[in-house]
Amino acid sequence: MTKKRVSLIAICVIILLSLFLLYWFYFQEPQAFPADEQLVDQINEIFPKADAETIQENIQLDQEHVFVPFLSSENNYGASYWVWERNKWKPSYIDTTGEPTVWKIDKEDPSSFHLVWNLHPDDQISYADFYLIRDRGYHISNGEHTYVPRIQLEDSVALEEESYGVLQLPEDWRSFMTQTNKLALAQNPHVNFTSLLPDVHAYIGWTPFNEDNEITYPDNSVNGHGYINGDINTDFVRIIEEAELEK
Repeated sequence: MTKKRVSLIAICVIILLSLFLLYWFYFQEPQAFPADEQLVDQINEIFPKADAETIQENIQLDQEHVFVPFLSSENNYGASYWVWERNKWKPSYIDTTGEPTVWKIDKEDPSSFHLVWNLHPDDQISYADFYLIRDRGYHISNGEHTYVPRIQLEDSVALEEESYGVLQLPEDWRSFMTQTNKLALAQNPHVNFTSLLPDVHAYIGWTPFNEDNEITYPDNSVNGHGYINGDINTDFVRIIEEAELEK
């Protein structure tokens, strides 16, 4: 066998091996999700402050993303965001509290956005109203007057049965975001938008209520500690006061 033929075979073997490793590392379908004990061990190993003790549930958002609420040994209600990445399951974000957050699985596709939460029962939140709001505005540019109307979309969610939950953003919210993104991209084609909504006047918020239909502040469910362990896109959900809403 000539040296040229040997070299050719060696190159083919290297190429095939590289393709196999590339598939195995990046494109292999997700394996079974870890058992609860493994999840607890991994959370605490990566972020000891979480002090996780009990996994409440594994909520699968799609094939490669799972929301996992947990309880700590100090009775705190935390949240972890798991992603299938490079041939393994790993928590991309861990939080010691479970205040509502928007998890943008694909930041360019609003249909992949989910509200996730794990609220402490001591806050006695019976239900919450979630809002997508764009404040009205008015500006003049190059002598052109532009009025921006207010948009206020609402969705109410009961929170009595479980401390945790997941809500895919409603269809009308997703439609508004898609149109807003298209308009912003058309106006600024060279800008890479990283926020939930390119329109600085638009945001998502929530108002929590107790069983007496009174607005209540979730002291035990906010202001925790978080740890980012990978590439993840989330957005804060601010509390909206009654005076900020239009009925």
